[in-house]
Amino acid sequence: MSLDAARSSHKLFDLHVPLEGTRYLRHFSGEVDCLTEDELRVRGRMRDHRFDLEHEWLLRTPTQDSPTYQILEARARYLAGEGERFSPDLCRAYQGLAGVPVGRGFTSRVLHQLGHAPGNREHLLLAIEMARAGQQVYQVPPPLAAQVRATLGPGVPLPLLSWSKDRAYMQELANSCYTYRDASGATFREGGVRCGFDPTVSRAQPGTDRVFWRTKRLTITTDPDAGPTGRYHCENWMEDRVHDIRVAFDLHPDGTIRQAQSTGERLPYHGLCEKPHQRMAGLEGLRVTAAFVSQFAEQIGGAQGCTHLFDLSIDCLRLIDFHS
Repeated sequence: MSLDAARSSHKLFDLHVPLEGTRYLRHFSGEVDCLTEDELRVRGRMRDHRFDLEHEWLLRTPTQDSPTYQILEARARYLAGEGERFSPDLCRAYQGLAGVPVGRGFTSRVLHQLGHAPGNREHLLLAIEMARAGQQVYQVPPPLAAQVRATLGPGVPLPLLSWSKDRAYMQELANSCYTYRDASGATFREGGVRCGFDPTVSRAQPGTDRVFWRTKRLTITTDPDAGPTGRYHCENWMEDRVHDIRVAFDLHPDGTIRQAQSTGERLPYHGLCEKPHQRMAGLEGLRVTAAFVSQFAEQIGGAQGCTHLFDLSIDCLRLIDFHS
């Protein structure tokens, strides 16, 4: 049998979570409360047809002395699903995340703390969502905000001021996506951008509950009439105080991406954030391999892409094991 014939007769990948009928469905919801000038409470919940899991953090936001987000306290509990497939030991181990910084190496630190007990992957996925939600709340110190405003001068448009404060506070944002690249500054200065969010998200006041919230829904469905080699339809939707974004694509038995698309009903900076959505179509025909992170980063990530489009797409593929 030729290689092409072999590929057409079986999948080059397997879904490593069980379907419920013809669909896998996962929900995430998260909330962030502002406690003090540099501390947040982050609560997150993730569930599918097998488990229902909650995490809670006390999270310190960046300061002049400590320029990264850091978990001060961490707790976890099962609302459903605790048992042989989801070890109760993981909730105890999860408390050991206290002191862990949120940034580069976060995934490996979480896995090191959790060990290999059944259910560690689900705890990791929820911890990643917790980190993403927590880092959406900026507590820009007043001296830094004043410095940025003074540098820009009087009469600065709100979008430019907000963008500049973001980049000054979270320096890793610079060139992390199309909107936060250096070259986008000119578009802000020309007045071609408007904010699609409430600016209070970036200057949360102590004592404010639910200063940020987020919900996500990930689905993977298969065609029941296509047999074991049928395609998967992957879809991931995110809504929060700043975004309303959906990505979708089909993954065919030979690992090829088809019908890749995205929509952005609400975006942080209208006039710039729409541009990366045009790159989703460039995934058409891509044959996905185990190196899918770098494959997708090249097309929809980095300084020409969008972090959220990348994350939403990759989160679907993280549920799939590729054989080649």
